[in-house]
Amino acid sequence: TEFGHFVDCIDINKQLAFDHPLLKDHKIQERPHFSKRTTKNAGLSRNRPSMIGLLQDACPSGTVPIRRTTKADLIAIRSMSNSIYAQTTKVPNIHRAMIQMRTATYESYSGVTGNINVYNPVVKEGSSYAVMYVMKGANENLNSITTGWMVSPGMYGTGDTYFFTYWTTDGANKTGCFNIACPGFVQVDKRVYLGSHFVNVSIPNGPLFEIGLSISQAEDGNWWLTKDQINIGYFPATIFNNFVDPETVGWGGFAVNPPNGISPPMGSGIFPDDNYGHTSQFSLIQYRNSSGVLDGPHKHTYDTIIDSPNCYLLDFHGYMGKILGYTFGFGGPGGDCGN
Repeated sequence: TEFGHFVDCIDINKQLAFDHPLLKDHKIQERPHFSKRTTKNAGLSRNRPSMIGLLQDACPSGTVPIRRTTKADLIAIRSMSNSIYAQTTKVPNIHRAMIQMRTATYESYSGVTGNINVYNPVVKEGSSYAVMYVMKGANENLNSITTGWMVSPGMYGTGDTYFFTYWTTDGANKTGCFNIACPGFVQVDKRVYLGSHFVNVSIPNGPLFEIGLSISQAEDGNWWLTKDQINIGYFPATIFNNFVDPETVGWGGFAVNPPNGISPPMGSGIFPDDNYGHTSQFSLIQYRNSSGVLDGPHKHTYDTIIDSPNCYLLDFHGYMGKILGYTFGFGGPGGDCGN
């Protein structure tokens, strides 16, 4: 690619996912079948789409694009795997600005969706993320799927912005990984692939670009990953051990300290305010409940998690009409944020 990494077009039946012991006899699902789908995913709220994947040439029919993983990539990815979980308290040096739905006795979640402005905060060390996730359990019983964008020179070797996923079925103790660093994710789209470099990113007070993402459970239990209504692929239900009726979903940003303790910027690197032109935004955020109905965070149904207000903030605007839906700004400059 023009960004210096290699993408191979692999026989769809010979991708790494099928090295997983639980997927030996797995039959590929070429498209999702959703039950009780009440509304179509919303389009982009007002900004231009941020492009990823093979823009000129798709892989030939019967093959899928897989970013080539080098030995150095694997070492970097493994060293970071236990730092992805901003949702747990056991990992130090993580700072959060998140909205998370509360666990309710008679409520569970079958999907999460939203649009994210894509920025390229200046990260010299550590990592900065903008994410959404579906989650059940805690610590070693944590089952979760996370997706969004990230900047991590330690993982990618550059300070550019990349599309990513992460999954685990035991709180990142032994299972799960970023992208396709381990067997699990089944790729089906011929253009968009995990670990893609963003071609165009937002500039504060300049052009704005965004992506519409969703993680949604299909009738067969598989969890589909969608970017701007493109079904990229899915995480088979069988790789999880306790992911029936997930307890919560969330959206927001988190940053991971480097060894020197100086946290990188989050989002656009600017504290959220009413200036949409320079604040990193989530819009059209919704969850899908166990009845298949899409809804957004209402009063008393969610928690706002801000653990380092000197470095990062979140400003939830609530429902802003049909174009923006449920919206919030997040981010900040980072700095000496403590542990």
